[in-house]
Amino acid sequence: MNIPKSSTDIVIVGSGGYGRDYMKAIERIYPQGIASISAIVDPVRTQFENYPGLTSSEIAHYSSLDDFLRSKHQADLVVISTPISYHAEQSCALLRAGYNVLCEKPMAATLAEAQQMRAIAEVSECFIEIGYQWSFSDAIQRLKADILGGRLGKPLRLKTRVAWPRASAYYQRNHWAGKIRDPKGRHVNDSPINNAAAHYLHNMLYLTGPTIAQAATPIEITGECYRANAIENFDAACCRIKTLEDVEILFYAAHCVKNNDGPVFEFEFEHATVGLTQDGEIVAICANSEPINYGNPEADPMCKLWHCIRRVQDIDAVGPLCGVDAAFAHTVCVYGMQQMPVHSFGEDQIRKMPLGDDGVLMYMEEMDNAMVTAFDTGKLFSELNLPWASPSVSVELLNAQLPVSTL
Repeated sequence: MNIPKSSTDIVIVGSGGYGRDYMKAIERIYPQGIASISAIVDPVRTQFENYPGLTSSEIAHYSSLDDFLRSKHQADLVVISTPISYHAEQSCALLRAGYNVLCEKPMAATLAEAQQMRAIAEVSECFIEIGYQWSFSDAIQRLKADILGGRLGKPLRLKTRVAWPRASAYYQRNHWAGKIRDPKGRHVNDSPINNAAAHYLHNMLYLTGPTIAQAATPIEITGECYRANAIENFDAACCRIKTLEDVEILFYAAHCVKNNDGPVFEFEFEHATVGLTQDGEIVAICANSEPINYGNPEADPMCKLWHCIRRVQDIDAVGPLCGVDAAFAHTVCVYGMQQMPVHSFGEDQIRKMPLGDDGVLMYMEEMDNAMVTAFDTGKLFSELNLPWASPSVSVELLNAQLPVSTL
């Protein structure tokens, strides 16, 4: 990262959860004069004992975003790391008030909220980036540059699978995990594809977008949703996405599995196949040249923060990488999946495994193998004629219209 000439004043909205990672990252660079935290917005006052590198006496505390906005506190960048149900409302309020924003993924819980965010971002003089960290990584940026430059040929089919077991403690850690709405009635649509594995669905949409700052345009999604846990939403899903760019995208994600697996992906192009090595590096196997190693997209999860600091400081005239135009497609796909029925597995299909402090893992015994087989064959679960699979449902996305709410 090029070091700016002056420090960037940053405000953290939501200092728990992933907000702690942002604070630790800023703590590391604070002595270099690159950035500092000037305020924290959180109902709970932050305990700074865990951040000895930060000067806590110089950090203001606001118990709500409304209090912060009323204070007219000056800042170069506001980082939003709050529950999904607040992303759109808080992003829109901050853009209207004249703040640059880095909002954690996803950009919004609903398509209507995402439409509103996009409309406000288009007329704002400030920028907003959405924190799908792979999109900001050097590895993905190098890969996308080669895709746009035609080095690999036309993208044909991209597929990814993510099997990450999540036990009962995961769903009990807050008041919105696994829910469609939070206790206040606000949409959250929490699921593997909208939270834990969201990066990997978004990554395929982003890589096949027509410009460096745009994702592909989904026109139809066909999918299946399942659950083993006693939750409101689903904990396993598979889908096939058709895009305006004529690329097939397949995605498989589940928490009700016994074994941790993924992300695993295979991206097929006219002249190359791109995959992820066991060391986590993205490698293209080319038909007419040596393999291309693009590096590890997980090398620095805070590339998104460094990018925003560079945008604030106008270093190298850097432009948007993953703003609303790049993030919107993921929310469109989540909207499509939320229109589908959820098939609940029967008690005879579910196994229980105690995991100590993580609680009890509820998993569907055949899901691990189904994920691998479906991925390998490029089929949905129902297309494998599995006896437990429910029929897939298709949702048209290109003309999906929802009223734009006032946020």
